[in-house]
Amino acid sequence: MLYHRWHDRTLDMTRTAGPGFALAVIALLLGSPVSPAAEPVRTPTESVLATVPQATWIAEGRGRHAVYIFFDPNCPACQLLYRNLRMFIESHDLQLRWIPVAVVNATSLGKAAAILQAPEPLVALRHNEERYHGEAYSGGIEEDIPTAETEQKLRANERLLNRLDIPVVPTMLFADKDRRTVLIQGALSPLALRKVFARLP
Repeated sequence: MLYHRWHDRTLDMTRTAGPGFALAVIALLLGSPVSPAAEPVRTPTESVLATVPQATWIAEGRGRHAVYIFFDPNCPACQLLYRNLRMFIESHDLQLRWIPVAVVNATSLGKAAAILQAPEPLVALRHNEERYHGEAYSGGIEEDIPTAETEQKLRANERLLNRLDIPVVPTMLFADKDRRTVLIQGALSPLALRKVFARLP
């Protein structure tokens, strides 16, 4: 399943077998040719990728390839993607940049705040994902009351996600070896992730 709560948009998606699996939508955006004198017109996805380094994110890994991931602490597909990415961080020289949003349910804001406000946000993120309660569709971290600053950061992240044509979690973004934008929505299997990361520089 993919999670969204924006507008009245209806997503017609086929569920894959097994709990926690998500439909994966992969878009490789090539852009339209422009004349040398013309200003390039960015797609929404290209615009988000250009802006996302200024979002509030949590770095995991020290690799040279930055991969941005919008996630909600209560999202089961996000937890599946987190698990499937473990083997690629070192092998593909990645730095995963986890961008928290609060969009799935009423406890998402408190859990996202608990991650950002923790002394070590990466440790808190790992705690949330590794102790995820699958039956309740609930992240493993306890809620915290967000400060005004934290809530502002989370809302800014959500506004950035909303700039995509279909704003859902999980959403993964990176630039490929040809500097084209790769957008992945949903939790890919390890095999599919291996093929996707073959596009990295």
